Amino acid sequence: MPQLSAYLSFDGNCAEAMHFYERVLGGRMEAMIRYADAPPDAAMPALSDEDAGRIMHARLGLDEQTLMGSDATAGHPYPGKQGVALALAYPTVSDAQRVFDLLADGGSITMPLQKTFWAEAYGALIDRYGTRWMVSGGRVTH
Repeated sequence: MPQLSAYLSFDGNCAEAMHFYERVLGGRMEAMIRYADAPPDAAMPALSDEDAGRIMHARLGLDEQTLMGSDATAGHPYPGKQGVALALAYPTVSDAQRVFDLLADGGSITMPLQKTFWAEAYGALIDRYGTRWMVSGGRVTH
């Protein structure tokens, strides 16, 4: 089976977002490479000074899972985050509540964390970086 990982796109704030996710989710930042760090023979297009300082690749290791991201550049404009949400499932409601509250800080809650017919607690939000999250905790009933 392949390993499935999420790769998020950002508009110049990838480093900030990935360090935020590291604090909220735990794990360890395994890579943070700027476009300017690419070797001279990497056949990269010419970049503005602003784009050179953006993140080409970031990788956050979360046990056996990986969350990755990069910044858009002028040559590949930022499309926004559309049509995808990241789902987090915690064994306890208290774990889910803690992470939900941290992710929601500075963002917007689209569904408060609450009991549902399928889980002891489930909620949805868009964080301050535009990433959609679905957080659940406790026993799943369906």
